[in-house]
Amino acid sequence: MFKIPIFLVAFVLLFSLNLTAQTTPNIGIGAEVGLPSGNFTNISGIGVGASIKADFPIASEFAITLNVCYMNFFGKKNQFINTQDLTYIPLKAGLKYQISEGFYAEGQLGAALPLNDGQKTVFVWSPGFGNQFRLSGNNKLDLGIRYEAWSSKNDTNIIALNTSNTKGFVGLRVAYVFGL
Repeated sequence: MFKIPIFLVAFVLLFSLNLTAQTTPNIGIGAEVGLPSGNFTNISGIGVGASIKADFPIASEFAITLNVCYMNFFGKKNQFINTQDLTYIPLKAGLKYQISEGFYAEGQLGAALPLNDGQKTVFVWSPGFGNQFRLSGNNKLDLGIRYEAWSSKNDTNIIALNTSNTKGFVGLRVAYVFGL
């Protein structure tokens, strides 16, 4: 099992805040693809998932973002290797900056909660950018790309050998955004 991290409490508090801004909040539902990089490619070749992301504007160019996702990275399997799938629920909060009409940059921090036995909760950070294309009314199509890293500590009995374990991937997101 996992303990409730402090950021999760902050996550809930952010939902209960009454934020004032010049624009309205948005909620987007999207499909995710994760393309592992570095040593992560030894474990998985691809990941897929779905996400719900909310933007709460705090100024004309800035918004607080909250993101809940389901990600499954398929473990590599062949005659020599049989790696277990990595299935996580990443919870992230961040800040989005509107660079120009539709184009934005954002950064998010959070944790990914494991759904597999034997996996640990990991720290998540992800910078990215994207573009939103106006559809009908306040609705938009959001295309985003980010680099996302999942970091945790390797626990050993020898204190000097505690090292970090980082898995990184390039995330692609296509979402339908509902303007509220």
